[in-house]
Amino acid sequence: MADVKFKSIDRGALRIKRELRVAAGKVALVGIPGDADPPVDENNKPAEISMAQLAFIMEKGSAVNKIPPRPFMRATRERCEGKFARLARSFYKAILKGNASANKSLLKLGEGYEGEMKNTFTRETFAPNAPITINGGWMRNKVNGKIFKVKGKQSSHPLIDGGRLRGSIIHKVAKA
Repeated sequence: MADVKFKSIDRGALRIKRELRVAAGKVALVGIPGDADPPVDENNKPAEISMAQLAFIMEKGSAVNKIPPRPFMRATRERCEGKFARLARSFYKAILKGNASANKSLLKLGEGYEGEMKNTFTRETFAPNAPITINGGWMRNKVNGKIFKVKGKQSSHPLIDGGRLRGSIIHKVAKA
């Protein structure tokens, strides 16, 4: 009987399996991390809430503080959901063809979504700012009753003052 030897030639299947395994175990995250620098008050002192908490208040609103919802995250998702689903499919196709890596594709996806979320601040129309937010004035603290002065931001555009909330939006690739 003849001794037959076979030579295995990998035409990229192992690389594709590896990249798909990497992609299956990771996600692109976009948002404001809990450890982002806190917002500051009118005296440039750190506020008592984090940027993530401020984003949550802006997203959902606060009936107690008479802040209407300004859902910049939800608006981004609703406006761009189809766009990023198509982009994710194109990244998977590029991975299968050997033209992209899972990590780079996820980073590009996150970077694009981060940019869209930041654009939402100026692109969308949200509930307007209250006159005291724009012009400033005197208010009473709801907890202790003390009167204090509010420095107006001189802008009627909601969500934009010093740009810190918008600047806190980041993207990263993490384990699923």
